[in-house]
Amino acid sequence: MPKRKVTLVFPPSLIKEPVIYRMSKDCHLIPNIKKARVTESEGEVVLELEGSEEQIQRGVEYLTQLGVKVEQA
Repeated sequence: MPKRKVTLVFPPSLIKEPVIYRMSKDCHLIPNIKKARVTESEGEVVLELEGSEEQIQRGVEYLTQLGVKVEQA
């Protein structure tokens, strides 16, 4: 299965939400957290997503729609 590494930058309103869990469950992706820095006011996560290209694209779109900044590596 294809893998893609992305960096997620979370707005303060989503810091306490289970965004990665919901994305992985709804889009049938396997997330692998490579690095994370989360405080009460900001969050940045380097994440490897594993799934089909279509599933990965749906996951990225889901995150973007929520307001998460997604930077593709």
